[in-house]
Amino acid sequence: MADCALELSFDERSATAVEEQWRALRFLGLPSQLDHRGMTNAPHLSLVVASAIPDDVVARAREFFAAALPIRLDVRGLITFGTGSRVTLAHLAEPPRAVVDEVTALRQASPLVRHPVWTPHVTLGRRIPRDRLGEAMAAVDARGGEPAPDVLVADRLRWWDPATATIDVLAQA
Repeated sequence: MADCALELSFDERSATAVEEQWRALRFLGLPSQLDHRGMTNAPHLSLVVASAIPDDVVARAREFFAAALPIRLDVRGLITFGTGSRVTLAHLAEPPRAVVDEVTALRQASPLVRHPVWTPHVTLGRRIPRDRLGEAMAAVDARGGEPAPDVLVADRLRWWDPATATIDVLAQA
C-alpha cells in the first residue's frame, strides 16, 4: 500500500511559481513533476510520510497548523537527492523554527515514518539525468525570464489517505 502523508500546500502565487518551473523542465524534455498525473500532484512540502500515521498525530497537526497558517518558507537554493545517474531536483525550503519543532515532534510520534531525517524541500523533477543537471538548474532558475522564487507561502495542511484515495484539507489560512 502507498504511504499516508501530511503536507503543506501553497497559495496560488507560490503554486504557480513552482508549476512554471515544472513547465520549464518539461520544455527542455527533462523529467518534471508536471509529468506526474496523479490526483495528489500539486506543489507541496511533505511533513510526515509513513505507511501509517496515528490519528492523534493527525489531530495534533490539524490543531497546530490551524493556528500557524499561513507559513512563509524561505527558499535557500536548489538541492539534489540521489547518488546514481539520475537525481531529484528540489528547492531547499526553510520553515520558521516553531514549524521545524512541531514537525520534528509529529515525526517522532509516527513510528512508521518513511525517512527518519526531515529535509524540507519542494520537488521540481525526479530522475533528471545527472549529465543534464546544470541545464535543469539553469531552466528553473530563470523560468521565462522570471527569477526563481525566494519565498513560498503555505496556506493549507493536506492529508493524503491512500486507503480511501482521498486528499482532505485539514487546516487552511
